[in-house]
Amino acid sequence: MGDEHVSEDPLRGFEAEHREALAELAQLEEAALGLRAGGDTARHLDTAARVLRVLSTAVRAHNEAEERALFPLLDDDPTVPVFVAEHRQLRALEEELAAGLDSGSPQRVAGIALHIVDLLRAHIEREDLMLFPSARAALGPEGLAEVARRLAH
Repeated sequence: MGDEHVSEDPLRGFEAEHREALAELAQLEEAALGLRAGGDTARHLDTAARVLRVLSTAVRAHNEAEERALFPLLDDDPTVPVFVAEHRQLRALEEELAAGLDSGSPQRVAGIALHIVDLLRAHIEREDLMLFPSARAALGPEGLAEVARRLAH
């Protein structure tokens, strides 16, 4: 995928970031299930901490970019407030996960991690399958160009 496609359709960039996030979620899920099973606790906690860093940096930046560049152009779409609320819920869960890691409670970390995995997987699937296709149709080339301009600034 070349950059020219992303500038023509900036939602492709969001979709690529979703694929990266899903790969991180798979690792978080594996760590959480390992913690539940009483496996290599230190390794699983390290994985959860590493994925938390990705969630609180790259994924958070992605969500903020959607809120800044895309969502304001979709003010007629009734699903947008739901996605914004889920972004807030994810940030709260990140804080809970950080607190769980600080407390050193493997079972607490596992429960919060699995909650994050479930929430974010469903969120990404609905954005990819419902929101982005409807946004492409509603915005057209001019609207997508405006999203790209907003992302560039």
